[in-house]
Amino acid sequence: MMPDWLSAQAMARPDGVALIVGETMLTYRALNEQTAQFAARLFACGVSRGDMVGILLPNRLETALAIHAAARLGVTLALFNTRLTPVELDMQVRSAQCRFLLCDRDTLPTALALPSAPRLLCVDPVDDPRLTPLDRLTVDPAAFREGIIDPDAPFAIIFTSGTTGSPKGAVLTCGAFFASAMASAYRIGVLPDDRWLCVLPLYHVGGLSILLRSCLYGTVVDLWQRFDAAAIARRMTTAPVTLISLVPTMLHRLLDLFGDEPPPPRLRLVLLGGAAAPPDLLERALRAGWPLATTYGLTEAASQVATALPEQVRRKPGSVGRPLLFTSVRVVDEAGHDQPPGVYGDILIRGPTLMRGYLGEPPLDADAWFATGDVGYLDVDGDLWVVQRRSDLIISGGENIYPAEIEQVLRQHPAVADVAVVGVPSPEWGQQVGALFVLRDPTVDVREILAFSRTRLAGYKQPRIVRVVDELPRTASGKIHRAAVAELLEGMIH
Repeated sequence: MMPDWLSAQAMARPDGVALIVGETMLTYRALNEQTAQFAARLFACGVSRGDMVGILLPNRLETALAIHAAARLGVTLALFNTRLTPVELDMQVRSAQCRFLLCDRDTLPTALALPSAPRLLCVDPVDDPRLTPLDRLTVDPAAFREGIIDPDAPFAIIFTSGTTGSPKGAVLTCGAFFASAMASAYRIGVLPDDRWLCVLPLYHVGGLSILLRSCLYGTVVDLWQRFDAAAIARRMTTAPVTLISLVPTMLHRLLDLFGDEPPPPRLRLVLLGGAAAPPDLLERALRAGWPLATTYGLTEAASQVATALPEQVRRKPGSVGRPLLFTSVRVVDEAGHDQPPGVYGDILIRGPTLMRGYLGEPPLDADAWFATGDVGYLDVDGDLWVVQRRSDLIISGGENIYPAEIEQVLRQHPAVADVAVVGVPSPEWGQQVGALFVLRDPTVDVREILAFSRTRLAGYKQPRIVRVVDELPRTASGKIHRAAVAELLEGMIH
């Protein structure tokens, strides 16, 4: 057991700046007091230790308060992507068995459309008898200014495509986030005046880990609701930002704005992950002097697994470096034997940052190797190179998209006889979703099918490049030949 991290930091560094959201700047003392108030309101609504509380919120102050309050109350958070449709969200809410769901004015319509019936708690003042507006509750925060954390208890459930294709809830403990924060600090360092500009969603492990580890470090999080390249560039230029986590799409847009100009001098590190960075993007950023640290991480490992520091990225562009402290990485063949340096194989990981397991499945053994589903190799120096992320997985703008889920939805349209979904290269997004259709009725307009999918799939999962063929290309064994599908779709963008 240990004191909750925020109350401990409020005692150690009460006047240090903890969180910036827009024009609001909170010290650790002020953030702790607001968290106590938020926790008291949740408790007044019936939230108690061991409960499952869903969060359907964008990056905003109340999202950070809910995360810190959950640690203090001993509840488990289920963090949901705000871009999901009600159908997608309902499956995850049911899987997590949420008793409560936090929403705001923007996500309220989706929450109200859920067939399942968690109690809805709204962080905005909205008049609706179906929900409880938290801001109207009068409570005494005195009993909630500190709490005790059980490092082994489940803290967050984050849904990921995992290695199977259908979204699965990775159950992460406070201890996993603590180990991740310590290992990251040993690799990239921590300075007293660090200020981490967070543009990643807090419902992603990358954003959540920034909030939690900065609290442990006693440093500043500059939290943004969305990535606006021009606004982010101005902030980096005018404010003392030292750290930022980006996916390649975001870096691409910032480089377009900065041109050949070097990055702001106070910026000491850009943690670049979420997808493999194209070689030309790395070359362009390095030529301009950006301090890139390429990283490989997983939701199932509470974020970072391996990270290459800027000097190593300059020497070995494309490598993600060595595993972080106490994390082990192996590359094995199909029989589970270690591959020699330079030989492709399946990436396995082990260490204290690993999840307890997937929701509804048996927990992982403490010393078990976790098969990431990714393909890569270790070089003679022990540095990791990731060749393919989860086989057929599409990563667009940092979002993980699994073709099987999209294909299942598209096949529900009566005009679709067959369909194959793949990732198509995109200079801005890394990849875009492409779909190759076989139609039962060739007179049907594909736009009708895409309109059908928009009511059932989040916007980032929508096919952007489509083509109709008489039959799908297949391998000799009868499986869809995805490389051939990709070639057909890529030919449409040249």
